[in-house]
Formats: sequence, structure tokens, C-alpha cells
Amino acid sequence: GKYKVNLKGKILFLEELGFESTPRIVNSCIYYLKQNGVFEKVKGIWLGNYTHESGIKLEKILLDTIGDEFKGPIIHSENFGHIENKTVIPIGTRARIDTNQEVKIKLLEECVK
Repeated sequence: GKYKVNLKGKILFLEELGFESTPRIVNSCIYYLKQNGVFEKVKGIWLGNYTHESGIKLEKILLDTIGDEFKGPIIHSENFGHIENKTVIPIGTRARIDTNQEVKIKLLEECVK
């Protein structure tokens, strides 16, 4: 449809508000993405903030839902999402995730002129 986003080769950002979305709701949303082939198209996943009173982590919900089907890198940080101290993520800038490095994500081009 006209609102469909081209996800091929992209990094998918996932975060959620724990007081609004239970782990079951988040699981349903991730399963919806799985059913629509999102994880077959994206190259990497960057998980942001998700705090729920159950203590269940976003990465557990993700991995329980997609299993070992996704072969790309998955990283997690608490500095983006619905939180006070946020990092700026330059959308549309080429980047690389490397889980073997201390700095897990690096920009491959300038994002500020």
C-alpha cells in the first residue's frame, strides 16, 4: 500500500512504553511484524527502552517471538525511547552494527552538514 515502508537493508528500531504495553501486547506487535516479513528484510535490530513491572525484557520478548530465524545483529541500549535522556539517531544515515566491537553501531557517512 501507499504507507508501506521499504525495510530492505535497514536497521529496525524497537522500543515501547511498559506502563501502556504489557509483554503480551509487545509480543503481538512483534509477531505481526514477523507475519509481514519484516525480519526477512531488515539487516539489524536496535532495541531501546522497555521497562515493565513484570521485569520481562524487550530482548526476551523479541527472541521468544522470532526464535533463531533472524540472522542479523541485535543490539540493545537504554538511551532511546520514551525516556528523559535520549540519544539522537540520524534516520536515513548509513550505519553498521558490529556486535564484536565495543562501540556496537557506527555511522558510515556524515549526518550533519
